[in-house]
Amino acid sequence: MKLVSDVLKESHFIDADWFELGMGLNLPYPGLANIRARFTDPSQCLLECLSLWLTSANNRTWESLASALERMNKKPAATLIRNTYDDPASQILQHYSDRISQVFLTDSCIQLLYTEGLITEDTQRKIERCGGSLSDALRELMIAVSDDHSKLRSLGNILMELEETKPLAQDIIQDCDEMIPEANSIEIDEPMPNAPSVEEVFVSEVYNCRFDEVRVKFGDLRYNIIQLVVENVPSTDDVKKYLAFCFPEVKEELSSVGSVEEVMNIVESRCNIINIVPIK
Repeated sequence: MKLVSDVLKESHFIDADWFELGMGLNLPYPGLANIRARFTDPSQCLLECLSLWLTSANNRTWESLASALERMNKKPAATLIRNTYDDPASQILQHYSDRISQVFLTDSCIQLLYTEGLITEDTQRKIERCGGSLSDALRELMIAVSDDHSKLRSLGNILMELEETKPLAQDIIQDCDEMIPEANSIEIDEPMPNAPSVEEVFVSEVYNCRFDEVRVKFGDLRYNIIQLVVENVPSTDDVKKYLAFCFPEVKEELSSVGSVEEVMNIVESRCNIINIVPIK
């Protein structure tokens, strides 16, 4: 009920119009009349009206609420509800809202939420002050994923970073794949005449961070091994002879260098992030 109440506030709904809203939701007149007899505060009447709708009506859907508002000539509010809260990505988050409210993220995961455009910088600071709790960021997350369905998968990927939130992340990603397949699609450019087709793959910032970590570790390994060889192997000829046996294709390059450091630079050029055999 809090979410529905917050959404009505967000859409600038006037509390005093609660009775008309209740009629638009096809709530029984006696129930509405009983609310009017018991309460005088319009905001309390609205809450009681929403409670009656959510606990007894058969049309407890966002579309029903949007249609009722539309009949009251409150079209901006109806549009907001349809576009944001009746959206499939938003509804997936609503389904898991209780579990998401119990999540506590690390600072690095909170940073990723901001980097991925799921929350604002102000919300990032609020979450950090609350110890990483997402309970107060749910509506902002719903708005973000309804605007861009791919952000729902990004949220799932971020939650996968922590062992305790992996089950929730897997459920979100599975629902995302089943209900919103386009959220996991790859955009392919149309090929130009006489030119090869180009595939543009969008990689989540989560994996960019991981890749950067691997690159740094790879750099550390290269630097340490090169320094070790330069300091402990005085004979350039011995190193060149050994490498020529192991990698005959670099024999010509080795003939043009004169120091151990230059030899190791050639070895380093043969390595990449997924193949460090030459330098080892």
